[in-house]
Amino acid sequence: MKLHHMKWVLMGLLLMPVMANAKLSQPDYVLYGTATWFGGPLATESEVSIYLNNQLITVANYAMGTDQSLNGLYALRVPMDANDPREFGKARPGDPASIYINGSLVAEVLIGEYGVAERLDIDPINLSGDASVINISGASVTETDSGQVDVELLVTLSNSSDAVVTVDWVTVDDTAVGADACNFDVDYLNSSGTATIPIGQTQALVRVPVCGDALIESTETFDVVLSNAQNGIIQFDRGVATILDNDGLPELRGFDRVVFEPENGVLTQTFELKLSRSYEQDVQVTYQTVAGSAMAGVDFVSSSGQLTIPAGSSQANIAVDFLADGIEEDIEFMTVLLSNPVNTTLVNSELKAFILDANKDEQTTSSDQVDSNAVPELISPSDVQFSADGKQVYVSSLAAGGSILRFGFKHGKMTFLEKTDAGTAGFEAGLFGLIRDITFTPDGQFLFAASSEDQAIMSMSRDAVTGSLSLTQVVENNSPTALGINGVYGLDISADGKHLYAAGSISNSIAVFEINDVDGSLTHLESEYQGVDDTGDSGPTVTFMDRPVDVVVSPNGQYVLVAADFSSSLVVFERDVVTGLLTYQQSFKNGISGISGIGGASALWVSDDNKQVYVAGRAVDSLATFAIDDNGVIAFEEAISQANGDFIGLNSPAALLGNASGDRLYVLGFEDSTMVTFERNAIQADAGFGDLAFADIEQDDVQDIDNMAGPVALDIDTSNQWILVAAGIDNAIEIFKTHLNDLIFASSFD
Repeated sequence: MKLHHMKWVLMGLLLMPVMANAKLSQPDYVLYGTATWFGGPLATESEVSIYLNNQLITVANYAMGTDQSLNGLYALRVPMDANDPREFGKARPGDPASIYINGSLVAEVLIGEYGVAERLDIDPINLSGDASVINISGASVTETDSGQVDVELLVTLSNSSDAVVTVDWVTVDDTAVGADACNFDVDYLNSSGTATIPIGQTQALVRVPVCGDALIESTETFDVVLSNAQNGIIQFDRGVATILDNDGLPELRGFDRVVFEPENGVLTQTFELKLSRSYEQDVQVTYQTVAGSAMAGVDFVSSSGQLTIPAGSSQANIAVDFLADGIEEDIEFMTVLLSNPVNTTLVNSELKAFILDANKDEQTTSSDQVDSNAVPELISPSDVQFSADGKQVYVSSLAAGGSILRFGFKHGKMTFLEKTDAGTAGFEAGLFGLIRDITFTPDGQFLFAASSEDQAIMSMSRDAVTGSLSLTQVVENNSPTALGINGVYGLDISADGKHLYAAGSISNSIAVFEINDVDGSLTHLESEYQGVDDTGDSGPTVTFMDRPVDVVVSPNGQYVLVAADFSSSLVVFERDVVTGLLTYQQSFKNGISGISGIGGASALWVSDDNKQVYVAGRAVDSLATFAIDDNGVIAFEEAISQANGDFIGLNSPAALLGNASGDRLYVLGFEDSTMVTFERNAIQADAGFGDLAFADIEQDDVQDIDNMAGPVALDIDTSNQWILVAAGIDNAIEIFKTHLNDLIFASSFD
């Protein structure tokens, strides 16, 4: 099979160092203020964190008292992104978020504007009882050339009150200057008043006049600050009013792209350019193609000219012809240079095209998909697992309190069979809140689900004939004692099927359970915690295990390895192969002792030959390789990255899995909705044993793939024939054939 013609728009793709200006970042949004616990002070190093509800991830945290310059306040710096598709782990204005103190919810907020710092004094009393919590949201308005226009900020209640709620407000200068009248250099009118919310209602508007002018200015802001609330509690005490200038020139931004070389002839592809806003005059820019590793006349046709975006329009395209050459090649690139802007300012002057060879055999091909249009219950899938016999598929869903969906699987087709949730007979005691991971025992007899919201693990038995599930047990954190599964995120089971290991993301811990081989019930054996020295073993204090999100038991059972997101580290525990108990050994942290490629460690896989550990670095778009020698010593080997041109795709890698033969590694990129295949050198006698080489890429909205936005999990059947990808944003499961499918199963023996 050959790579086919594809239309691929991959905005802001970072592939080589020369692209540094192509991917536009945004300044952080910052929340700061006091953090108290029912009016009392917090202990030093108490954690304040912010969680993005629509991405199911904690994106910033702060240990109280660690920054003396804050004078006892907390500060949360939220990474922001304005690119499409957005980068996983970054927020946008208006995103819903939750604030926690030591894992307890204390506030619900909306993310503010790029580069804005807003004060939020937090205390769990703000969410207690029936009290009405008062917030004010930010707003923006485009100024006029003269006169005035109002900016409107919304004051809201968390719930309606049985008494009239009032709150005073006043404007405060930031970069915008207020005065009592609109004159030169005055941006808005100083204002104050009282917002009144009648009984039974939940909102009121605050209006502030903004002055018009004909001056070219940058965006300016002022605050509207709340105080003196009656019959309510102020939670978010200020909203930012943003004044957008209508007199300056719009910005022009171009986007990089990936091109699949045609198998023959010429393929025309376009580079997209967009204005920040339409303009009343024509916008023009000069363009010129420039060779890189791709050669003019061989790989593409040179072109140049002047592009015009007509008055009132906001975007246009530059067309470039790409050529077939019949030569097997690595990834090549060329550049489109922009210059001489008229009626606009350039955000970036270089656009890159990355050309994939048409002569390279594909490693995976799309076969089919199932989505929420066909199966309405398939909303926000978070994990997907084949049954041991490969005849059924189980999918965890985050929607409507959580559920587990069961499908039949045959010849690459999925057929919906049933939904299991807390309303299913026999599952009334089940806890399905935000299931992050599901996993089977090796014999397929028992299924376990990690319910992060409920801080619980469900144990279920599977009927070997029908595939239906039965609830055996629910293990809850703090029932009655802490088990180390607060925010339980990842699960794995030892190859002998005797022990289950669970990553408690919020409790920064790994919990160990013994599995009853008769009914699958769990018995808690121990938990290892970040910053704690387990006196029951000879290991030292556990370090660099902040926010563990993935856990894997090595196939030989000697190690339990953990990917810790916040500390950007690989954490290694030795495992007693008889008792299953753990002894902390060491942590490999990104940026220390030459370790690289594991910033925001998100997932890991251990090869079946027990010779390599591969770790995905979500924050740095990288994959790191660690070697395990014959004495069991683990050492960092190398990291490959998107920025160095080692592969295409994998913006924010979220999950990875190798096949049973150990010669392929499949990795999901959440931000750009990709699945990348790497060939792994599985020949131990070779000097390059364990090395990864880019082999193939699949992406949402390319060719016949149209439901893979936001891939979060994947699984491979035991025959290595099929790959399933759970697409959390598109509410779908994509089904792929592996490279072995046509080679082994062409005679329909499946």
